[in-house]
Amino acid sequence: MRIINLKIENFRGVKSADLTFDGHTLLVGGNNVGKSTICEALDLVLSPDRLSRFPPVQEFDFYNASYLDADGTTSVKIKIEVMLVDLSGEVERTCAAHTELWHVKEQRLLEAGEADAAVPPDVIRCLRIETQAFYNPEEDEFEADTFFSYSPSLEGGELQRVKKTVKRLFGFLYLRTLRTGSRALSLERGSLLDLILRLQGVRTGLWEKSIKRLRELDPPIDSDAADLRPVLDSIEERLAQYISVGGAGKATQLFVSQLTREHLRKTMSFFLSITEDQKPVPFQHVGTGTLNTLVLALLSFIAEVKKDNVIFAMEEPEIALPPHTQRRIAKYLLEET
Repeated sequence: MRIINLKIENFRGVKSADLTFDGHTLLVGGNNVGKSTICEALDLVLSPDRLSRFPPVQEFDFYNASYLDADGTTSVKIKIEVMLVDLSGEVERTCAAHTELWHVKEQRLLEAGEADAAVPPDVIRCLRIETQAFYNPEEDEFEADTFFSYSPSLEGGELQRVKKTVKRLFGFLYLRTLRTGSRALSLERGSLLDLILRLQGVRTGLWEKSIKRLRELDPPIDSDAADLRPVLDSIEERLAQYISVGGAGKATQLFVSQLTREHLRKTMSFFLSITEDQKPVPFQHVGTGTLNTLVLALLSFIAEVKKDNVIFAMEEPEIALPPHTQRRIAKYLLEET
């Protein structure tokens, strides 16, 4: 799939923009001209997890931080629209009711009554989706959602919402400049490692089994600390003077985590050995260049799994990478994505 058009209204430093892309696109320009804004705009529309954050947008995501009109009561909308072509078979089937016809040479959408002009290869199927964000004064919150720009089944100009399951079919991956690896190599929601596990179907039962094993550690963690158990017993005894405590066995115990999915996502860590005689260390302790290469290795893995529908947006790929690695990455992206 390819992005061929991006429209931005009232987003960050962009009041209004209409951008056309042709295949692989490299954005070059000075500081603060909007390159990162374009990538962030694409992320707002195409990423399945971006709008799950709270809040999805903030005051300074609006142009000039103006999220209300001059009257102070009417909300100003952020609107970002993306047009996709070369749709994968799965996307075309899933979104069939929302696809439109795009005239490649004339660079326009065909209108109703122009069926005779729908002759390939000059005319191809396209899909437009848009994200709208605004301030809700009643809830005192910023809200955002993504819709199909073309929703013929709804009346009154209403648009149908795009579900996260549909967004995952787009295969959009955004690699920001600050690549510490914390989001890529962790198991937090939306990380590259989490995405790989989801694509491979590995996550089924993962958390249940991990929580069960941690809960049933034998012997328990505190049993190995001879000086710790008396302290816990003393705490338990003093606590019992004020509230009722009890249960099967000891009322106070130590566990490695809070034994919840979300806490395990934050505490489980990716370890790596660089040499044969080195013990595995957390990924945060490897070199910056190695870390960036690791991130790109994960991206290439995802690209191969989702070969027919993956879209990369990457900021400053040269950071912490030697020239020969840059060339390999550029060649890979040109040939495989």
